Amino acid sequence: MNHRAVRLFAVGALLTAALSACVPAPLRAQPGAQVGVQTVLTPAPVQAATGETGLYRDPGPAALQVRTHRPAFVTAVLLPQSGGAQVIGVGAVPADTAVAVALPATQGFTQVFTVTSLAPLDLAAAANARSVDGVARVVQQATAPLPTGSYTVATTVYRVVSFGTLEVTASVPGAQVRVNGRRVGHAPLILPDVPEGRVTVEVSRAGFDSVAQTVTVAADTTSRVTAEMRPETGGLWVDSDVAARVLIGRQPAGPTPLRMRVRPGVINVNVVPLDPAARTETLLVRVNVRQDTHIVCRSAPEFTCTVR
Repeated sequence: MNHRAVRLFAVGALLTAALSACVPAPLRAQPGAQVGVQTVLTPAPVQAATGETGLYRDPGPAALQVRTHRPAFVTAVLLPQSGGAQVIGVGAVPADTAVAVALPATQGFTQVFTVTSLAPLDLAAAANARSVDGVARVVQQATAPLPTGSYTVATTVYRVVSFGTLEVTASVPGAQVRVNGRRVGHAPLILPDVPEGRVTVEVSRAGFDSVAQTVTVAADTTSRVTAEMRPETGGLWVDSDVAARVLIGRQPAGPTPLRMRVRPGVINVNVVPLDPAARTETLLVRVNVRQDTHIVCRSAPEFTCTVR
């Protein structure tokens, strides 16, 4: 076997180990196995906008490409979500040669256990098994007489779902869009191949508050999200023990007590007592995003304002 094939089988073994971690031991990649197997679904799965992998449109993948690193015997056991396992006898396969195993139509989540051995195995008893444990018992019984390392199993999983389209617009063009936390582009955009169901759409741009919405994507329809972007602000509170009016950047803002939202940054605040005998207080105040800045004014012994 060439070096590229060795690397492929090494990667395949790692992926198989990860996928098989939650299945019974007889259906896992066997430690010390003298035969290796790699499986690939064809055609490739849909590149879902949400980043989920292994998703297919009805009726699912057409075939499972199987490749072994030495001559071996292969049986595929397909277990759909609804139960009722199907046993697909592939038979003897040559070394390092892709063999296509036709897959029947399924719905929802499906697991395919590709059992590869150095001697023929009879796994017919796994037909119509309703669970992974049921398939595992058949494999365990069939492989019990074999010498250690004579077989291994590759696990392949996929899911058949329906897809819809998501259209996202924002009041501020160019805002970044995330779907279920994954960056998908900038508004306005149209996203095909979104799995049906509830997704969270977040729209953000520097200087504006992020907008998050949950939307239900329906099969074969377009779901629309419109994000109204508002500038990021901080709170400005002005309290005084005597009546006063407040100017921000020389523009009237209102009488005390004052509660308002302002753009972040350093701003000029004038607090002008209504008593003409009292002096005006002028302050440079830094307002931070999503924080409240408090100005407290007291009249004794003289009119003075402080930032707290």
